[in-house]
Amino acid sequence: MKRFGLRTLSSQLIGVMLLAIALSQGVSLYVFHREHQRSMRGVLRDECLGRIASAMRLVQVTPPDQRAATLAAVSTPLTRYWLTPDPPASSAGWQQSAREQLLRHTLSADHGQPTPSLFQHDPMLDRRSAAEWEELPADTWLVGLPVRQLDLAPWNGFGFALRLGGGDWLNTVFAKPDYLTKTRLTTEYYAALIATALLFAFAAWLIARRISCPLRTLARSAERLGRGESPELLPEEGPDDIRATAITFNRMQVRLRRFVEDRTQMIAAISHDLRTPITSLRLRAEYVEDPEMREKMIGTLDGMQAMTQAVLAFAREESTAETTRTVDIDALIESVCDDLAGLGWDVKFADGHRIPFRCRPDGLKRALANIIENAVRYGQRARVHLDLAAECLGIVIDDDGPGIAAEDRERVFAPFFRLESSRNRATGGVGLGLAIARSIVRAHGGDIVLANRAEGGLRATIRLPVAK
Repeated sequence: MKRFGLRTLSSQLIGVMLLAIALSQGVSLYVFHREHQRSMRGVLRDECLGRIASAMRLVQVTPPDQRAATLAAVSTPLTRYWLTPDPPASSAGWQQSAREQLLRHTLSADHGQPTPSLFQHDPMLDRRSAAEWEELPADTWLVGLPVRQLDLAPWNGFGFALRLGGGDWLNTVFAKPDYLTKTRLTTEYYAALIATALLFAFAAWLIARRISCPLRTLARSAERLGRGESPELLPEEGPDDIRATAITFNRMQVRLRRFVEDRTQMIAAISHDLRTPITSLRLRAEYVEDPEMREKMIGTLDGMQAMTQAVLAFAREESTAETTRTVDIDALIESVCDDLAGLGWDVKFADGHRIPFRCRPDGLKRALANIIENAVRYGQRARVHLDLAAECLGIVIDDDGPGIAAEDRERVFAPFFRLESSRNRATGGVGLGLAIARSIVRAHGGDIVLANRAEGGLRATIRLPVAK
């Protein structure tokens, strides 16, 4: 269906309905045409037999020397009569004689002038019927005499041969050109067909609307859920299939929320509980007499304390449900860059067009700040710009650093992983910046992609889906 431009459910249902109407009308017309031809041939045969009866009575009361002229006078463009002394010998030979009779001129009814044959330029008479003569009993028609009949389907007609009382045979051929037998559809038929198509199309549209509206609501809710929002539960109504889908989606949404909340609370509880033993160990480390050992222990405990606080802060922010709203993404990025530039960092933003974007701005600010901070710390400076696509919005951050090896580009997003090996928190942090940034971006339905630039440096791209 999509190959023909029918991409929506409504258009596909309407297309199926119209196709069904076309097929049913085609079959109906075919059956009607066949039945019409069968019934018309029966009517034509009976009519021809009636004419033969009239021609026979006329011949019987006409003197023998005037019979040929009389039959020529009563012949019509479609029906010809002639006399032969012998019965028809074969079907093929009789058809040749009948063809010559049909090609003769007839006399005009009003002026008695010769009228050209209707078949003189018609190739229909070149065709031959493979049928043979059959005998019609005397009780099948009004005259009460047996008559021979030949089915001339290629000519849309019949052939007859009747033995007269004097021994002569009365031959009759009836043929009708193809253009006179074509069934023409009336205006009323086309009007009824159009009305039926419109009625079925409207019914298909109503059915599709009843189905597609809940599906569109489900798609919007799934999109919002994938972007980290908390959409309202779907109304559990409609047909059984749609209602079952809504119930399943609502159940999945509740389970996902519960899972995220439980995970966040567990991380927050662990980080909070670790603060007490770390503080206790730090106090005990103060009593270590060896100064060098004491400094190492205190440094390690300070690192653990920093990690714990970072995890606790992240869990606290995750547990706080920030409202999703529409903001100017260009202004949001500019504000983050200005704040970092105010701290003396080399950060520049290429101002673009004002673009409305639906997100959780505080979380997105934190993710963007973490990536820019990494770019400045390891790449000396950061240059930020927007990259727009049809269904994706990209925030691109370039730096002038050494880049990251291909095998490490995924590992840097792991919690507490640091490429910087000095273990100095002042230079390398605790290794949660990129992990937190990607978690926030993925909660918006996007992702972060890292790539080395050809001219040197690293390019980090935040790809965010554009809400439809």
